[in-house]
Order: sequence, then C-alpha cells, then structure tokens
Amino acid sequence: MSLASFLLPVLLPLPLLLSPRSQAQVTSGGEMESMLFCTVCNTVVGSLNDDLKYLIDANKYWRQADLDQRLALACGHPQISKGEMKAVCGRFVMEHFRKLKHELYRRYTPGYEEHEELIAVRDFCESLKACRPQQLTLYEHYTRAAKKMV
Repeated sequence: MSLASFLLPVLLPLPLLLSPRSQAQVTSGGEMESMLFCTVCNTVVGSLNDDLKYLIDANKYWRQADLDQRLALACGHPQISKGEMKAVCGRFVMEHFRKLKHELYRRYTPGYEEHEELIAVRDFCESLKACRPQQLTLYEHYTRAAKKMV
C-alpha cells in the first residue's frame, strides 16, 4: 500500500479540498483559523511526543512503515473534532509530514544529536509557524473562560 493511498482517505475530507488555504501556517486569516492551526499542532505534536517517550523508555523504535502509519492517524486524536478542525489537521499533517517524520526519526534513532530528546512542543509549533509566540490554543481559551466563570 502506498503512503498516498493510505493518507488520502484519512486526511483529505471534502472541506479540505475546497479550502482556499494552501499552507499550514499562521497567516493573515482570521483569529479562529490561526487558533485552530496552533491547537492542532500542539495536539498532534504532543500526542506524537507521548508516543516518542514510550519508545525511548521501552528502548524501541518505529519501522518506517509504522512511523508513516502513525503520522497518517494523527488527526484521529480525540481532541481533534470533526469539521473545520479535522480539515485544518489534515492540511497541517500533509504540509509538515516530512518535517514531523524527520524530527521523530532523529529522536529515537541512536547516533543523532537529538537521540532520546523529546520535542519541545510549543517551540516546535512556533518553528513551523503554526503558532505565534504566546498564542493561546482553543483549549487554553476554554480554560481561561472557565476560570473567569468561577
């Protein structure tokens, strides 16, 4: 099974195909769209980081096919809701697939400087330009709003 045939049904819902946005990074689009990209990046990279921690602790690694499959399933995370957020996630993973794969590979493969280091999620998302410095994710906005209600 080719990577494209595996990824396309998972990551390319119809809203993604119709969307005018071409790159998964913060642009002059609306604040909500920008917040969704930041939220998706933090959720996906955080989840991958959890898996990476398990691999490092268990002294295991992903075969290339396993890593490709894990990245293809990244948008299935329970915190990635259906609709626009799922579409944003699909764009994010497709746009940054190689970078994500490269970063993960270097962290669980002996011989690389980053071997056994976890990804600094927020810094990584900012380096991808998925988040602006100090930008809040959707969940951080919810948390702040909930605290104000108490």
